[in-house]
Amino acid sequence: MYFYDRNNSKKLWLHLHGLATNVYGQKIEFLRSYFSEKELYSFFAMDMDYEKHTTTNTLDLLKVLISGFSEEYEEITLCGSSHGAYVALNYIRFRPLYNLKRLVLLAPSYNTLTLILDTFGREKFKEWLEGKREATIVEEGREITFIKEWVRDILEHDYEIIEGDKVKFPAEPPVEIVIMHGTRDDIVPIKYSELFVSKVKVKKFLKVDDDHGLNESVKKYIEAFI
Repeated sequence: MYFYDRNNSKKLWLHLHGLATNVYGQKIEFLRSYFSEKELYSFFAMDMDYEKHTTTNTLDLLKVLISGFSEEYEEITLCGSSHGAYVALNYIRFRPLYNLKRLVLLAPSYNTLTLILDTFGREKFKEWLEGKREATIVEEGREITFIKEWVRDILEHDYEIIEGDKVKFPAEPPVEIVIMHGTRDDIVPIKYSELFVSKVKVKKFLKVDDDHGLNESVKKYIEAFI
């Protein structure tokens, strides 16, 4: 499933939802309506099914989308929510920009694999880490089963952006970065964004009184971060 709304002939907002959601999430519903009403951006979002594909496969798909949309739009904003931000950040690290000018990161994950292992226990996923079997978790009420290649792909390509106190990202990013993170986030703690912005130059870092979903904060602060 995907949404493609042509509201603006020059600017596109390409949205990557989180790990446990899809294109029917509240943020996407709000952004589609807001951008349509204001004619600020054309809008594209599709079901990513991250767990069914390696991160490398997902980045390759994103490259095709961004290169194609760059023929149509002068300016592309890539917005990632939670694990979608993980993908967006790795796109900047490893793929060509084309007309991509800005990252908007909502409760961004910088180390999805580490967070999964720390939350659910490393011993439980020993065979997954070895690439021998699939792994299943329950995230935000949804059962997610990862293909067995998912974890090995992350390790082999060094996709984890934060490891301990190390941030593997350019200190002077090639695009503008805006981050919104909730102080009550218990899925991706805000300390990771605080560490990231201490090492990487960002245009704006909005700390908001909200949880991981950020649904109300996105509506409240939409003009501040676009």
